[in-house]
Amino acid sequence: MWKGFLNNFYAVKQNTISVTVIITSLALLGVIITQLFWANNAIQLRNEQFDQHIDLGLNKIVNQLLTLQNDPVLLERFKYDNKNDFTNHIKFIHSVQPQLIDSIIKSEFQNLGQENTFYYGIYEKDKGAFLLGRYEGNEGQILASKFNIMVSCIFQPETYWLGVYFPFQTSYIFKKMQRYILLSAFFILIIIGSFWFVIYSLLKQKKLSEIKADFVNNMTHEFKTPISTISVASEMLFKEHIFENKELVNKYARVIFDENTRLKDQVEKVLQVATLEKGDFKLNLQSVNVHELLEELISNFEVAISQRKGKVFSRLHATEYIILADKNHFTNVILNILDNANKYSTTKPEITVSTRSNKKGVTISVEDKGIGMAHEHQGDIFKKFHRIATGNIHDVKGFGIGLYYVKTIVEAHGGNLKVGSELGKGSRFDVFSPFKAYPDNS
Repeated sequence: MWKGFLNNFYAVKQNTISVTVIITSLALLGVIITQLFWANNAIQLRNEQFDQHIDLGLNKIVNQLLTLQNDPVLLERFKYDNKNDFTNHIKFIHSVQPQLIDSIIKSEFQNLGQENTFYYGIYEKDKGAFLLGRYEGNEGQILASKFNIMVSCIFQPETYWLGVYFPFQTSYIFKKMQRYILLSAFFILIIIGSFWFVIYSLLKQKKLSEIKADFVNNMTHEFKTPISTISVASEMLFKEHIFENKELVNKYARVIFDENTRLKDQVEKVLQVATLEKGDFKLNLQSVNVHELLEELISNFEVAISQRKGKVFSRLHATEYIILADKNHFTNVILNILDNANKYSTTKPEITVSTRSNKKGVTISVEDKGIGMAHEHQGDIFKKFHRIATGNIHDVKGFGIGLYYVKTIVEAHGGNLKVGSELGKGSRFDVFSPFKAYPDNS
């Protein structure tokens, strides 16, 4: 009943997280699209303002040229001829001089704040022939430009036009809006980053919830078996024919004792995790002969795997094997790894224990030919409560705290733990322990 309630609770919670992620994603997408829409409208508005400024400038330029044409000094300079308009046109162009027109155009655009590079030309519309200007090979772009105006003050209204071409108009617009675009991009990135962090936290919380549910299920199973066995054995002792038989009494008493010891060990493992999390444990460092310890553990372990007709091969080749360590914790480290090698071997266990040494310390390797694991799981097996087989699958017993304990203790000694595994071919764990542990642990 309790397990069913937990499963339903976590299922509802996971659905809530999924709905939250979807809604938040849609909201974020809406914010980004809205922001891009506003940015696009702002750019269009800037372009329209730019076009209006240029059109205004062109009109002012033509007005100034008209003023120059009516200037008495210039009229005297080119001696206006009422009988020949074309002659008047040529004389006016030479009288005004291209440098003067160039300065007028530049001055006008600068007054309007348009100081970026531009090319211009006064041309005959029908023939596309240029009379004067600064076009530098951009005649085609000037003729096709949207910025042009009739220069009626020079000659016939439909004949001559002034055209201006801005090759860097787009970059100019973006430069003017650079601050706003960067700020907008910055805030969008902050929103995306915050969204990613929230989603990451939710997914992490979801995974943690799944791990906790898995742990509760496994713990319930592991505790239920010895409790049930103790209950049955205790009930048998109350029966008169059992009580009168000393051999049966001893048998059931031994069952109760063994199952109680097993239950105590399980509780100790859970309490060890709580102690490790607090970080208040202290190492009782002493000189440890690694080879002697391994030989003792291997001898005891062979008894345990003999029921499965397994074998343990010893290859202790380290030349230096005396380390400073907490013997109790270090023994538990090796036993946990050996126990895993046995549990994850589906057939007759074949386990090899080897050692090697260097100037810094000793490496203990435990290799098996069990089921192995995929590469993507190898980074997670040292996490608390993590088990590759999850849910209600109990073909391999445990809480998922053994390797977490191993890694924590090894690192507390100043060492490190490495794993190499291939699915279907087995695993290898390398425990490196320095000759001397960290000073702050001594």
